[in-house]
This record gives sequence, C-alpha cells and structure tokens, in this order.
Amino acid sequence: MAPLKAANLDGSTAEVGSVEAARLYSEANAYVSNMAEGAYSYAYLQFYWKRAQANIDRIRRVYPDSPTARSLVAGELKIGPFEPAYFKERVLYDLELKQLGSFDDVNCAIFLYGRNEARSDARRDEALANIIEVLARRQRWSEALRFPVLEIHRPLLLGSVFKVAAFYEQADMVRKLSATASPAERYAAGFDALMAEARALQGKPRAELFAFALSHTDPRVRTAALRGIVERSILIGRMQAHHLPPGNAIQTVHLVVQNLSLRDDVAAAAATLFKANPQGAAPLLAVYRASLGLAPDRDAPPEAHLAYQRYLGDAARLDEVESYARDRGLAAASKRSCDLGAIEILAEEGRLAEADSLRSAFAARGPEDASDAALAEFRGRMNSTMTPLVARTKTFAELPISDPCVMATAIMEWSLTPNRSQRGATPWDAVIYRFAGGFTGLAAPKSAAVSDAASTVRPY
Repeated sequence: MAPLKAANLDGSTAEVGSVEAARLYSEANAYVSNMAEGAYSYAYLQFYWKRAQANIDRIRRVYPDSPTARSLVAGELKIGPFEPAYFKERVLYDLELKQLGSFDDVNCAIFLYGRNEARSDARRDEALANIIEVLARRQRWSEALRFPVLEIHRPLLLGSVFKVAAFYEQADMVRKLSATASPAERYAAGFDALMAEARALQGKPRAELFAFALSHTDPRVRTAALRGIVERSILIGRMQAHHLPPGNAIQTVHLVVQNLSLRDDVAAAAATLFKANPQGAAPLLAVYRASLGLAPDRDAPPEAHLAYQRYLGDAARLDEVESYARDRGLAAASKRSCDLGAIEILAEEGRLAEADSLRSAFAARGPEDASDAALAEFRGRMNSTMTPLVARTKTFAELPISDPCVMATAIMEWSLTPNRSQRGATPWDAVIYRFAGGFTGLAAPKSAAVSDAASTVRPY
C-alpha cells in the first residue's frame, strides 16, 4: 500500500519530467540564441540570460535522469553558442561586470579605467582624477577615498578629493582629510597649494590669501595662489567679453569662481607673492597677458599660447586660431597643444566642419593622437553655446576615441559640465559594448563564489 516513488524531485513521472526538461532547455536556448549583445541593454540581457541558467540548473537538479539532463552532462547540448560550464562560470560573470559598468556614467568610466590594471600613464591618471572628482562633487566622499589605487597614485587620489572639498568650501571634509593624511601625504597631494588656489578663486580677502601663501616655504603654494588669481581674472574677463549675464558665480567643468565683485590687479598680486623671486611669476603672467590679447613669445609655456588662441576665438578671429601654431613656428609641445586647442575652439564656436577636418588631419598621426584629437573636439562641442551638445544613445560610442581611459575622461567631463543635456536611452550600454563586446576567450573569474553569485537568480 506504500505510494510509488516518484521519478523526479518534483514528484513527476519520468515521461512528464522528460517533457518539462526539454521545454526548459528550449526556452533557455532561445533566450541566449535570440537575444544578441548590443541589441539590448545589459540589464535586460542579464535578466533573461540568468533565467536561462536557472532553467539549466533546474533540469539538472529536478530532472537528473531525463534525456536532456544526460545530454547536458555529456556536453552534447549548448546554450546558444556556449558550452554550459563556460556560460555559467564565465559568460554570466562577464555579463555581470558589463551590467554594472553600464549602470551610470561613473560606473562606465570606472569600467573603462579598469580595462588594463597594469597600465600607468598620463591618460590613465587623468581618467582617475576625473572619476574621483565626479564622486567627490556628488558628495560620495567615502567611495572616492576608498577607490582602489596603487600606492604611487595615492597622492593623486587624495589631491583630487581635497581639491573638490577646498574649491567648494566643504570645511568638514577639509578638516577630515587634513587630520587623517600623514604630513608626507599632505605634501605629495599638495593640500596647501590647493587651499591657496581655492581661496583665490573664491575671492577671499587678498591680505589673508597673501599671508597664507607667504607663510609657507613650499613655492607651490605661492604659484597656486597666483594661478587662482589668473584663472579667476580670465574667466571673469571672458564672461564680460561674451556679455553673459552677471551672477553669483562662474561654473566651468573643473573650476568655480565666486564673489564676482572682487577684481584683482594681477601684476600687483604677482609682485607681492613673488617679491623675492619675480621670475617665478613669469609663466603665469604670460598666460594672463596672452588672455588679454598680447601674443606670447615663441618660448612661452604652452598654456600661454592656448590662452592667446582662446583670446582669438573670443574675438571671432577663427582663421587665426587655425593657423596660429603653424604661423608662429612653435616648439613641438606648444604646437601640439595649439593644434588640439584649435580643434576645441572651432568646435566650441560652431565651426564643426572645420573642427572635424582638423581632427581628421591630427588623427592621421597615430591612434593616441586620434583619441586626443577626438577628445578635444568633444570638449568643444560639450562647451558650445552655439550648437549645444545633446547626448543620445550612440553619442559616446560613436566618438572616434580608441583609448578607454580617454573615453572615461570624456564621459566624466561631460557629467561635470554645467550645461549637459541628454535625451533617449542612457548611452553607457553602447560604450561598454564597443570597448568590451563579445564573450569569447574569457578568462576564469578570480573568485568562484563571485562567479556563482553572478549566475544565480535571487529568490523572490
């Protein structure tokens, strides 16, 4: 009188279980075969591919004696184009990383930054600084401070966080960073110099600023104080030249100027800060004078030539902007900066065809130059009031930037621009697909537990 033992874990007979196992496999295989990467968002793709894996897990657990289960174990069946073990252990893990990377702009930039962890160069450092700045500007201080970096990059991280705290008068964070960082870290990150630049930009009383700068033996502090004065004066001058309506502050991608009623005598400030070493102020004074229309000497720093180019652009002398680097016979570093500056300024002024022509010519030098030129053109479009940039689904993915760190910089700077605009679906899925598309040749995950979690559907 005892009940017959069921063939399967759910109590079904062998025949019923075999039919259900075949149905589950057919559904799982359809999910993976018919939903191609790039055609759907990674979040949508992950939703169905993880359910495909849940179907396979159910076949093996509930219907282990079915023909479908035996075929899966024998390696006779695939899930789409993938072997079952490869799909579970590697594809779904990689899909989890891509889904996280496409979640928002910061995650996308972090994903791109981490594509090559062994890489160390100026472009990657710039991407890191931008990522940290965005996190700090969004008040995500703890995330910024615990961002994983090598010890050599620790000063860059601390300096980026402190810069935001100082520039935006986050007194609590300034005190916390000053108290927790060691003297060596504070010096390497340039805390005092950043504070001097911040006070200059904020329009703090100049007597206090000069006293602060002159109380430090580190020459970087005096240079930073004068730099802030010069940056402030240039931005206020440009605002007036463009007849922009006055306000309480000027916000750019990386700088903010406050207390606009204060006007500096830049030459007098330089004389005060560099009384013992007048030549120390020469590079920044060259930049300031160039911004007023005084052409710099050929051997002036690249920043001075860029400031003069910007003056030419503001004066609508755009033909001279394009020919400046060639006509002046500049040194290689200055010429390169001005070539990129011309691309940016022309794009900002709405001369898109000319900017794109210059970008194409610059890009012919090599892939690194191509990425730099594309970033310059994008910066111009991003800051343009003539033809405002609107970010759409493919805007970033279609930028001719091949370096993932340069792309990360473009994304982060766009997220910081005060006039950013976006329409349609978020563009981060397309960026991840362009730089990390495909699931072939994936390395084994470093953690089996993480891989298992990435392939498991959470219970409802």
